[in-house]
Amino acid sequence: MKAGILSQERSAAMGRARRTAAGTARGGSRCPPLLLLLLLGSCCHMLHGQEVAPYLRGGGLRQQVVLEGNRLVLTCLAGGSWPLQYRWTLNNSDVTGWTPQYRLSVGSLKRTDAGLYQCVVRNRMGAVIHGRTEVQVAFMGTFSAEEQRKTVTQGRAAIINQPPLASFPRPLVTWYKDGHKIIPNNQIAITLDNQLVVLATTAADAGRYHVEAVNEMTGENATSSAVYLSISAARTNHNAPALQQ
Repeated sequence: MKAGILSQERSAAMGRARRTAAGTARGGSRCPPLLLLLLLGSCCHMLHGQEVAPYLRGGGLRQQVVLEGNRLVLTCLAGGSWPLQYRWTLNNSDVTGWTPQYRLSVGSLKRTDAGLYQCVVRNRMGAVIHGRTEVQVAFMGTFSAEEQRKTVTQGRAAIINQPPLASFPRPLVTWYKDGHKIIPNNQIAITLDNQLVVLATTAADAGRYHVEAVNEMTGENATSSAVYLSISAARTNHNAPALQQ
């Protein structure tokens, strides 16, 4: 009798085990999609965690001098997770929108293109600002065609200003009188502002003066119009003493 009861209990236990195993198998068929989603989420999190914020590579040139009419090319070297986007400014005003191009190219540079250039780099992780680059445009203007005339009293000093000339960098200036180069001496001096100073003028100092300017960077030169200097006679007292009665 006891043996029969034990046999029935074993049979019932085995049945429960089979039902549990079957249920587990059926539940396991739904597990793979859930596990896949969890794995994908974990991978995405790891990939996001491995992204790198933008960083600068190399300092770049802090100053550039470019001839007027030439092409200006600036580069903004940066690293970081792709995609990187760049934006350029000139004197704090945008000159481009966000672009994947790390180079800025300006063809046929003009004087108004001079200033402080700067680029900003960004990606999904943040942004970084590159140091400013000062761009200067080398050029040579022209003198006015208008002639000048100046008169001083004999014995006084004559100061002749250099005719206005727009140029960068500052040109080398040479003064001429009647076609002959002026060599500074103890009577004639040339100031740092390129003024010609003639001390204690005499009649021999009258004549035609002009300037020749050379821009060493552009290789250009310019000749000014004439400045005519006249020397007037010194005033003398012609009043005769009164006769005493």
